[in-house]
Amino acid sequence: MKSCLSVLLFLGIALSSCGRLNKKEPKPPQQVLRVNIFSEPPTMDPRKGSEVIGSFFHFLLFEGLTRLNPDGSIRLAQAERFDLSQDKKRYTFHLRESLWSDGTLVTAYDFEKSWKDILDPRFPAANAQLFYPIKNANAAKKGLVPLSEVGIRALDERTLFVELDHPTPYFLELISFCVFFPVNHRIDETDPRWAYNTGPLFTSNGYFVLKKWRHHGEIVLEKNPRYWNPKGVHLDEIRVSMVDNETTVLQMFEKGELDIVGQFLSPLPIDALPKLKAAGRLNVYPTSGTTFCAFNTATFPFSNKNLRKAFAYAMDRSEIVSNITQLDEIPALGAIPPILKKNRNRAFFKDHDAKRAKEFLEQGLKELGVKAEELHLTYLYSTSELEHKVAQALQQQWQKTLGIHVHLENSDHKILLDRLTKRNYMMAQTLWYAQYNDQMNLLERYKHKENVKNYAGWENLKFVSLLDLSFLAEDPKERLRILEQAEEIFMDELPIAPIFHKNAIHLLNPSIKHAAFTPIGNLCY
Repeated sequence: MKSCLSVLLFLGIALSSCGRLNKKEPKPPQQVLRVNIFSEPPTMDPRKGSEVIGSFFHFLLFEGLTRLNPDGSIRLAQAERFDLSQDKKRYTFHLRESLWSDGTLVTAYDFEKSWKDILDPRFPAANAQLFYPIKNANAAKKGLVPLSEVGIRALDERTLFVELDHPTPYFLELISFCVFFPVNHRIDETDPRWAYNTGPLFTSNGYFVLKKWRHHGEIVLEKNPRYWNPKGVHLDEIRVSMVDNETTVLQMFEKGELDIVGQFLSPLPIDALPKLKAAGRLNVYPTSGTTFCAFNTATFPFSNKNLRKAFAYAMDRSEIVSNITQLDEIPALGAIPPILKKNRNRAFFKDHDAKRAKEFLEQGLKELGVKAEELHLTYLYSTSELEHKVAQALQQQWQKTLGIHVHLENSDHKILLDRLTKRNYMMAQTLWYAQYNDQMNLLERYKHKENVKNYAGWENLKFVSLLDLSFLAEDPKERLRILEQAEEIFMDELPIAPIFHKNAIHLLNPSIKHAAFTPIGNLCY
């Protein structure tokens, strides 16, 4: 069975042999993977993860109860086996004998404390909503019930009991995401800042340990000698540089200084893609990600549904994927990437429907009581070559179709996320990726307006009721039909305007073997 890492491959290195008698065979050379990331990880604590770079390290350093395979199936990891009640609401996980990197036992108490920490109203966890299928988890995060009433309980060192509010068909997929990985609860109680620097207090239970962390410079991981399945880890070391210039990173790869570049770690220069693609050097594959325009529905003017629809219908997505991304990506006329819907791709409206866009604009302006020239709009986006070109294209399309000039404002990615979560923007370009292999992960972000990832601040009672109803559907086809109805409401209200469903690209050292990709975009070896 393949070992699966987030954005990690096996680097095949030929082993040398001595060839002489009466001499010891030399040790095989170390197997080292060299990668680059475009920014410093905010924290190595998986409980606090909220973005791609941090998750990359969380998947390498820690391990949860289950892991996601390339074919979308789930395998057991820290859990050796589990029991499921007849009503499919109570899981009993039996942990295998696994050690932290300091030699102490990984226990069910580590899982219980880690999960309940996330549900503590005082704990800064951006992904707490992923725990809400668990009994009383949502109420606990809101401070309505004590953590002792949450359906998470260690029965003993090796047994974790989890009770759900309702049957959740994707629960094993859900807990394969890194936010469900445990931290060493004894060390966390000793020093809550253990995750911000390397040292004796930094313990992990995954494939690797943190050997070196020179902030904003270099991170080095080495194979965890105490990992429960050491034969499944084929790398001795991972060396991670931090360079944020796309052209420089490509040059480093061409010089043989890096083994893998591209999403999700270091974007490639847009201008280099046609030549690389023509040479057959790009590894391109679909992901569960979508680039979209978020509207702040809580403030003027995008509190108006018709104005949102005007800007969404005016987009020419085909032009963007043909002339800018150039990776055969799918124009997004629905919210959910096809890879999460067994490659079904339904269009909920027509791309670049200029006639209807103008009609929606006229109606929206009338309802708002303003004229088009009175709108002073700013479009926020992240500083990168690709994001800039997409934003420029949309600015031109809106000017041409709607006659409205939109001012462009770029910012550092961290600042962009902060403004999105605080809803300090009018309209903004961003993206999402599924964290587990089910479309609910994307829909649930917009179930309640208080969710920090509900950037639009949108809520719809019918949408909420359909998501709740989907949990009661025993027939998988019926569940998908209900979720389709929920997506219909979402695409009619358009709190976000999808632009394109993302393909991921990589350049790989020819020595790298056995590449495989999970449905949520992780690379495996």
